[in-house]
Amino acid sequence: MQPNYADVIALARKAGAAVLEIYHRSDYTVVEKSDTSPLTEADLAANEILVHGLQHLTSPSIPIISEELELPNLEERKTWDRFWLIDPIDGTREFIERSGDFTINLALIEQGQPVFGLIYAPVTDECFYGGDGKAFVKIGNEPAVKLKPTSVLKRLREQQNLRILSSKRHGTEEVSRLSENLGERLGNVQKVAVGSSLKLAYVAAGQGELYPRFGNVSEWDIAAGHAILKAVGGDILNRQFEPIHYRPKPQLIVPGFYAVGDTSFDWRPFLLT
Repeated sequence: MQPNYADVIALARKAGAAVLEIYHRSDYTVVEKSDTSPLTEADLAANEILVHGLQHLTSPSIPIISEELELPNLEERKTWDRFWLIDPIDGTREFIERSGDFTINLALIEQGQPVFGLIYAPVTDECFYGGDGKAFVKIGNEPAVKLKPTSVLKRLREQQNLRILSSKRHGTEEVSRLSENLGERLGNVQKVAVGSSLKLAYVAAGQGELYPRFGNVSEWDIAAGHAILKAVGGDILNRQFEPIHYRPKPQLIVPGFYAVGDTSFDWRPFLLT
């Protein structure tokens, strides 16, 4: 099932407007969660808008898992055929530092697979979204543009840089080691540091070829981008190059992954396991 795209975009923008109002203040409340990650007024404001809005998008309403809500118990989640998986603000530290690299993530999961995803960047008013074999980016009031990842073999033939997207905060040593290995074996490599789930959106949009993540990440951080990537023929694979599923489990943790836009290229001989 695909939701009404216009309705979900409007909801994300409504949450984004609330986030930006707080973002542009000179001061706002920040507390530390149990895992030491920060939580701001903006996270909670976005969460309230998104949860309330999603509950009214479909009838009957679909269950919601959010980073800012208590995780429903495992036995209850095992009864769900589909659910929303959301991160009201991905990149809260980037929000606090006012870098602009933070997003609102919404994903619809069916039978353990992400079938629709939306990544909205409030500062730039960029909205990446899609599912069911098609994905788009809409910037402001401009017409939506279809997303298309780049061909790795084409870039290699044309001796263009392979662009490796990386976190600004995580796994920098491993990414450097991977980039050196790829550079020695495939040609010039350009590392591009980007915050939040924008890295996944950029791979789907052809602005990068590979996003490696070393270390744990929560499912709500990647599900929206995963749906968008799958819609354009890309994918997110675990460190053993196996598919990632979103089936019920005690903790929603993915222990690292490789996000690729072009699945026709076999990255496995060149990556770090």
